[in-house]
Amino acid sequence: MVTKEILTIQLGHYANFVGTHWWNLQETNFSYDPANPSEINPDVLYREGEYQKRVTFTPRLLIADLKGTLGYLSDQGNLSEILHQGNKEIPEILWEENRLETIAEPDAIKPNFVKTLDQENNDETNSSANFEDDINKWVDFLIPRFHSRTVNVLTDYEHGSTTRPFDLFTYGQTLWNTKKFADDFTDRIRAYVEECDSMQGFQVLIDGDNGFSGLGTSCIQYLRDEYEKSILTFPVIDIACKEPSLADYAKVINTTLCWQHLGEFSSLFSPLCCDANGWLTRGKPRNFKNLTYKVDLKYHTSSLLATALDTLSLRYRNKKYPMATLSDLCADLNKLGRKAVATSLSLPFPIHANKDLIDVLDGLEGTFPWTTITPGCNISMNNNMQSLALRGIPECRLKRPLKDAKEQMEKVAYRCSTVHEMMSLYLDCSCHSSASYLCSIEQPLKIKDPYPKIFNSNVSEDGNISDQSRIGDVKSVAVMAGLHTGKFVAEMYESLYKHVTKIKSINKFHAFPDSGLEEDDFQESVNNLMDCQENYKDQ
Repeated sequence: MVTKEILTIQLGHYANFVGTHWWNLQETNFSYDPANPSEINPDVLYREGEYQKRVTFTPRLLIADLKGTLGYLSDQGNLSEILHQGNKEIPEILWEENRLETIAEPDAIKPNFVKTLDQENNDETNSSANFEDDINKWVDFLIPRFHSRTVNVLTDYEHGSTTRPFDLFTYGQTLWNTKKFADDFTDRIRAYVEECDSMQGFQVLIDGDNGFSGLGTSCIQYLRDEYEKSILTFPVIDIACKEPSLADYAKVINTTLCWQHLGEFSSLFSPLCCDANGWLTRGKPRNFKNLTYKVDLKYHTSSLLATALDTLSLRYRNKKYPMATLSDLCADLNKLGRKAVATSLSLPFPIHANKDLIDVLDGLEGTFPWTTITPGCNISMNNNMQSLALRGIPECRLKRPLKDAKEQMEKVAYRCSTVHEMMSLYLDCSCHSSASYLCSIEQPLKIKDPYPKIFNSNVSEDGNISDQSRIGDVKSVAVMAGLHTGKFVAEMYESLYKHVTKIKSINKFHAFPDSGLEEDDFQESVNNLMDCQENYKDQ
């Protein structure tokens, strides 16, 4: 089977929170049992290598973050650490020790969870870990091993700095244009691409409202010009609670500039946020009926976004359909220059413990239980184009056998023989004037530490909705996620436009013109929001 590889790029602190959960989920859901192979092809996003005659599997990944965010993680990755464990050589001292003054920074302390990963028997979940309190950075709950070219540190900027923050779109653009950074980063991209036999494109996660928005869009422009492959981008926005400040307006400017450049250089992009608003004025957190999560914890909100990404990407990672590609997804949803799409998540998919899928779908009464995780809009079931992925509904939960069917036999859906067929029928009947692509796999999403414990007590260990309270932890769930385009995307552009037009001139924000942003360029990006809004309204 020919694998069509994808390179993933993560730029920004919150983007790396989302990415860490995403890679953790993939590691958790690997299957090493030949009798029960995975339905997902890991080679699409992972690379096979060799280190000192040992076969290794690492994410095909490039990340960038600010100085002070890596903790114990070396900028050379952590693959060599585990392979060299217990065999560290003491460097030879070339000077007289009694005349040598040494100033050493103390080693960063590894969280207890990460320490357990270094142990030989680390199959058991770390039930003693208090992730809500212990996690401050994304490296604090990182499972996979990184290749030596994966990690990039922006040494000119420090995380949490108040004197020189990396908080403007233009700072990111300027950094990309420095020869030192651009040459090194593009060399790493090229090394990954040259390893691929049949590369299909790029997945890019970026912080959408700070300096990484400028760095990310500059990188995407380079990818488009250099490789002419499909680029699927997810700008992510953190909604951690804070006091309103003038910096919020700077974030709105960053987002406006980011949306303009993504619309020009990406093949498709979908903003992700757990807040209904996402910019300037904080709105209501997105509601999931069977979940309770803490809006102010990056560790919680990023897990929801990562779950959606892991599921919707099944379309081009499914072994059953090896010819399905990223370019197909982008071509289906990008019509007439409409490159922005909305993302939905149904977690867990509401399959009740005592009901078959045919009864669950029949009881939805025309309102599908997905939650929009794109800010500023709500996804409609009608008049849209969508790519959906469903996981975790086994064929045995489809319907009852003929002898026990009773009233199920009266339903048209009883003729369906597979989950895919029944769900497709439901979408055709319920989503009027819509075109739907559906991908489905039988295996559920396995849940293990360090995934947050956000499921309500009515969700059983195997992810079913139950009338009884759960005793242990949830071990697996059914999930549905998708990308959608329709008139509702115009709401996102309109919402951002209303906020950014409160800024009459960028001259009030001296850092922007000082860093090279012209007033005309800013107004062009604002006008672009209205142009895009009209484009979607005409759909």
